[in-house]
Amino acid sequence: MTVDLHSEETLMEFPCDFQLKAMGHNTESFINTVFEITQKHAPDASRDKMHIKDSKGKKFISVNIHFEATSLKQLHTIYGELKAHPEVLMTL
Repeated sequence: MTVDLHSEETLMEFPCDFQLKAMGHNTESFINTVFEITQKHAPDASRDKMHIKDSKGKKFISVNIHFEATSLKQLHTIYGELKAHPEVLMTL
């Protein structure tokens, strides 16, 4: 079965509480990048709603941000911009 990722059909109901996760090198710049991109498209995102976790070797980190997602288009925009940024290694 082929799934069209650009379709507006989704099982999610908006607005909804959403957790974004991005992974990259353990730098303050990476943390700021993830936050700034997310907040640009989700103004209610705040640093108080961020959780940062080091990898076992502390070379990498994951940044989790909770925010209220308002649409599938908003999520596609955030993930697209994160994916295109050279500091972001992976998103979930």
